[in-house]
Amino acid sequence: MGLSERKQRETEALRQQVLDEAEDIFAREGIQHVTMRRVAARIDYAPTVLYRLFANKNDLLDHLIARGYEGVRGLYAEVLERAGKDPLEDLKRILEVYVEYALDHPNHYCMWFDTGRLRRDGSELRLSHGRLEFVVFQPWLDLVTACTESGLLPERDSVEMFQILWARVHGLISLRIQQPEFPWLPVEQHLTEVLDLDSLGRRHRG
Repeated sequence: MGLSERKQRETEALRQQVLDEAEDIFAREGIQHVTMRRVAARIDYAPTVLYRLFANKNDLLDHLIARGYEGVRGLYAEVLERAGKDPLEDLKRILEVYVEYALDHPNHYCMWFDTGRLRRDGSELRLSHGRLEFVVFQPWLDLVTACTESGLLPERDSVEMFQILWARVHGLISLRIQQPEFPWLPVEQHLTEVLDLDSLGRRHRG
């Protein structure tokens, strides 16, 4: 390994260490407590070192937002790799991992919607955060379309059906995050009863 390549790897390792520490502060205490000086102190570096890696706090937070999207997309990919012949079951599993990720990363979840703006762009949904923009919920839309084409869900615009599903799921997540001491149903049971996708499909087929 040449000197230049080694230096690149060391720089990337330090970048990831900074992000790990920033994410830990963010997850434990919230976005307002993430500062360049505090992150630098936790890894025993001068703040000036961080400014060689990230332009400013906003740049650092952009990377944290991107990390969150990568995390949930990784879970989607695992579900889709094991997708079977029943798109309704696959859709339910996609919604389950979304809820699981949100409840495991409540600060990430809240930041997505505190700082993000969702818009429809043709057949895509895009969520923007300042300079960043992500295509979001595509597996939901694809599976809703597959369910509709298979007669498992009513014939309806996929984005309209997405709105119904997202409103139910977002309500479940938000309530559980905001009221953690309430004696909630087990997550899987709660999600099943909130969504009741099988019942929706049965009403359509009947």
